[in-house]
Amino acid sequence: MNPSVVSGVVGLALLLLAGTGAAESGVPVQLGWQAPANCPQEAQVRQKLRDLLGASAGDAAPSRLRAEGQIEPIGDRFRLTLNIHYDLVNATRVVQASSCEDLSGVAAVTLALLFRAEHSSNAPLTAKDLGGASAAAGAESRSVDGAQDRSRAAEDRASGGDNRSAATETSPEKRAADEHVSASESGGSKPSSWQFVFRVPELRADVGVLPEPSYGIGLAAGFRQDAWRFLVSGTFWLAQEYTPGPFVGYGAHFGRVSGELSACRGFRFTGFELAPCVLLSLDDVSARATGVGISSTNPWTAWVSMGAGLQGLWHLNRNTALVFGLNGRVATSKPRFVSEGVGEVSQVGPAALGVVLGCEWLL
Repeated sequence: MNPSVVSGVVGLALLLLAGTGAAESGVPVQLGWQAPANCPQEAQVRQKLRDLLGASAGDAAPSRLRAEGQIEPIGDRFRLTLNIHYDLVNATRVVQASSCEDLSGVAAVTLALLFRAEHSSNAPLTAKDLGGASAAAGAESRSVDGAQDRSRAAEDRASGGDNRSAATETSPEKRAADEHVSASESGGSKPSSWQFVFRVPELRADVGVLPEPSYGIGLAAGFRQDAWRFLVSGTFWLAQEYTPGPFVGYGAHFGRVSGELSACRGFRFTGFELAPCVLLSLDDVSARATGVGISSTNPWTAWVSMGAGLQGLWHLNRNTALVFGLNGRVATSKPRFVSEGVGEVSQVGPAALGVVLGCEWLL
């Protein structure tokens, strides 16, 4: 690694230390460390990481990051090998410098950036994230260099000098890196992001709508904004044959399709997410009387229901999750299905309970 980049990374560590303050809580990242006796040891690296994370380390959920670092002398220089693990994802970073003190700072900054990325995102880290840690550290060091250039330029203007060569115009790359530093110092916040959401397939079952339990398959589409999801789903239900009794001689054939609007707010617990939801659904049922000489008087019926539910999402990676949900709905009306000659065959219940199992995809 270029000596100026290493110095910049160490400078970033000092800036983050000044911005966040020292935290009294333990380091949430599991760390193993090996280094020569004249280099910083594990306790010192942990302290650097604790200082970089500040109060956020104590407030955040436990991290799934693990790392093993080893510093070895290579001639008159030192080499850091940092193995990073996140669940089943692994990456290795190798950095060389003339000072093992600088390498311990590189390790602490790299882990601090990954920790903040993990807790500022609603999805698990990927191999690309782990492999990009050093690149992110390099971008941070460039932003520190740009800040120093601007500081020198301000001093020249204050002293009345016109030596414009002391500072150059900030490049777009440096401006983007500076914005990243500002976001980190303000608590790691990131701009709101919108993503398309698809759930294909959705397997559903419910009770309370038709005389017997219903089973259906469907799909959902919508968008996600930070922790919120807004979805429109459609379900085609298996047809249902219903007979009130073994010897009555009449019955009904039910066909059903339904649509649903849902708004859910997710709460993340490492790789699992709980999301309470509000629901608005529309059911459309066709009923055809069965039996000799019997006809139906209301073949098509539609009604609206309102309700709430709870969904659990197990995130397999950043873009895929398994979904299991429970919901309850209250019908705004209770239609009756009748046939000529025999009267009422069935009536929609006042409430319905349902379950859904699906796979969610983010684009």
